[in-house]
Amino acid sequence: MLCNFRVPAMLLPLLGAVAFAALGQGRLLAQPAKLGQAEILQLLAEENPQSHRQAADAIYAKPPEEREALLVVADAVKGVLSSSRDAASQRVLRLALGKLAAAGVEDAAEWGFESMSVTHDKKTPPEVFAAHAQALEMVPGAARELMIGNLDVALNFPDADPKERQRLKEFVTLTAEALKTRELAVFLDALLTGEEDLFVKIEAPLEARLIACYQNVKADPPIKADAVVTWLEKHPGGPPEVEIAALETISMVGTTDPDAATKLAARLLQKPANTLTIARRLIAGRVSKNLKPQIEAELRRLDNDEAKSLLTDLSNLPN
Repeated sequence: MLCNFRVPAMLLPLLGAVAFAALGQGRLLAQPAKLGQAEILQLLAEENPQSHRQAADAIYAKPPEEREALLVVADAVKGVLSSSRDAASQRVLRLALGKLAAAGVEDAAEWGFESMSVTHDKKTPPEVFAAHAQALEMVPGAARELMIGNLDVALNFPDADPKERQRLKEFVTLTAEALKTRELAVFLDALLTGEEDLFVKIEAPLEARLIACYQNVKADPPIKADAVVTWLEKHPGGPPEVEIAALETISMVGTTDPDAATKLAARLLQKPANTLTIARRLIAGRVSKNLKPQIEAELRRLDNDEAKSLLTDLSNLPN
């Protein structure tokens, strides 16, 4: 249980070393210690994860202001990240590198992205991967540029190793699924509407996952999924899993055209298999309830046992 108390002023400087360790556990005991460049570099040079976390905390709170200092500190952070095996340190160092990128270190966002790309595997701690995504979002346009660049390599360089090409596509998709800000929508819009038309070259399961990512964006004002509508108009009749994912996203996120979801639903519901799948998605909360009357009408037309069971489940949904 946390108690309300005041820390004596004379003790505040001593808390700098432990504040970040507490932050890693969801508790912040004090403001990060204000460290100078020499102190930060000294902490990063030590073979001590706690020192690395303290340095990263200080960088995240206030990156150096002078360009030369930014570059020196960024190189030191990269060096520690290259060899660190401590998950808590990796997490905060990636966030610190993101702040350095946002402060003007041109190659920091790309270095962070590529370093995660080449080291990521099933054993990567989720908090480290989340920090990778959060750092990427600190630099406007970086997610779009780097992720589309990786997809371009994966899709347009057939001489590359097939496993490496697949790895890149999966890594970009996983990164997209971890993003949360408007930068995600910027990337997805560019992917779906770009002249290169890369999206159509991606296999259906990854297309469906990427389209669903629109629903993760938290932004004010809210985003619109107009790019999905545009892409569907250009590529109608795609795999059902992709078009149903598009219906989910359009209905939940919204578009400039208020009738986009109902028009797409009308086309998809012409196939009984789609009707059953979409009904199940509605019950699971993945399709807007605004489509409920349209889906119920198609289920009644099917008039089979599964359709009747789904109609019963739909009738029990709260309004």
